[in-house]
Amino acid sequence: MFNKILVPVDGSEAAWRALEYATALGEKFHSTITIVHVVQAHYTLPTVGINGEIPFISLNIQEVEATGYKIIELAKERIGDYPTFETNLEFGHPAERIISLASNNAYDLIVIGSRGLSGISEFFLGSISNNVSQSSPVPVMIIK
Repeated sequence: MFNKILVPVDGSEAAWRALEYATALGEKFHSTITIVHVVQAHYTLPTVGINGEIPFISLNIQEVEATGYKIIELAKERIGDYPTFETNLEFGHPAERIISLASNNAYDLIVIGSRGLSGISEFFLGSISNNVSQSSPVPVMIIK
């Protein structure tokens, strides 16, 4: 039923729980799991502001990419000895890249955490999991 499962991770607790759920499903259905982390090419980190303003500190893309690879390594550790998985680091807007991967690679299911590390930007842009669930061509399981 679920031959290929896509699991976006960002290092949040919800993402790790999603990976646990995907692994349990994958074991039941002998699925291939793809773990993906999406690096935003223009990434800004919200900081505490003065007088209600929210300043942003731009981060060097190489630093963000290096962090992405660290998150992928943590995901590999968490999935342990699961027999068939692959990892992927993507660049772009997370929801758009996840939906594109699901559309173009014949995934049967996306398992995603309900809340990631996006913080304030989630408030302004809408949550990634919500955007994915609304636009995905395949079923989406959102894990709290």
